[in-house]
Amino acid sequence: MTALPLAGTRVVDLTHFVAGPWCTMLLADLGADVVKIEPPGTGEIARRMGAVRAGGESAIYLAFNRNKRSVAMDLKEPDGRAAAREMVVGADVVVQNFRPAAARRLGMDGPTLTDRHPRLVHCAISAFGVDGPYAERPGNDPIIQALSGAMFLGRAPGERPARMGVSLPDFAAGVLAAASITAALLRRTRTGRGAVLELNLLDTEMFAQIDHVVRVATDVGTPTDTPADLPVRALSEAFAARPHTAVTVGHPDVASLRSARTPVDATPPWPVEYRPPPRLGQHTAEVLAELGYTGEVLDRLVARGVAGSD
Repeated sequence: MTALPLAGTRVVDLTHFVAGPWCTMLLADLGADVVKIEPPGTGEIARRMGAVRAGGESAIYLAFNRNKRSVAMDLKEPDGRAAAREMVVGADVVVQNFRPAAARRLGMDGPTLTDRHPRLVHCAISAFGVDGPYAERPGNDPIIQALSGAMFLGRAPGERPARMGVSLPDFAAGVLAAASITAALLRRTRTGRGAVLELNLLDTEMFAQIDHVVRVATDVGTPTDTPADLPVRALSEAFAARPHTAVTVGHPDVASLRSARTPVDATPPWPVEYRPPPRLGQHTAEVLAELGYTGEVLDRLVARGVAGSD
């Protein structure tokens, strides 16, 4: 039987609720051995959330925790933290979504763990980021949808903003975290060094609305005002409140094109060179030349309509 892509990868899962468990479930589906650490007695908070239940468990918990192993351990107790640190010793990945101060207090923050274990990939998923005025505040899907402009985008014309039925901020953050972790593991095979990854729900939801962000940035068809009586931002206001989410590139047809950066911070960094979307056939000659095609052959292909070149 063919091995799954992440077979042999050990993940210590310190996440709860939705975004973090969604990430670690994806890693588990790909073959990682995910060990989920939960508080004894009550377990993680998602086990008790929501009105829909099956077999005594919340549907929220059941939805995002398949293919994992559960360890009941109290990290507030010294012996519990010691046991968790022993689990980290043999791990490739740690994923946590504590508030930043709580992660530091428990000794489960990225700098602390990767200083002791340089090959470790540590991923922190927060609501608002590791610094700034909202860093230590809790945040969930409705709050993120309100602050990101998602509720405003989802309203019917003339109606009040409405929450999406799907938890897009959690889904987007979970998928982006899993992709970033696998990228960090791939880089580790070349460098021997792990990474500290950080992303947050609010910036990730902005990224998930990238086509609307471009519309706002180019002033096309998106309202910029929000009625004063709504705890909700229009997308233009969300964009202005999170200027670090923006990236600007030159474009031959659009001039200055503003878009949303991929909202993952990595240490060591992986600096992204943002280039504009290519024009049709812009790189045909370049790529075919890399394959050994001569300019004469390319000209014949273009003349026959087989290839196009900008």
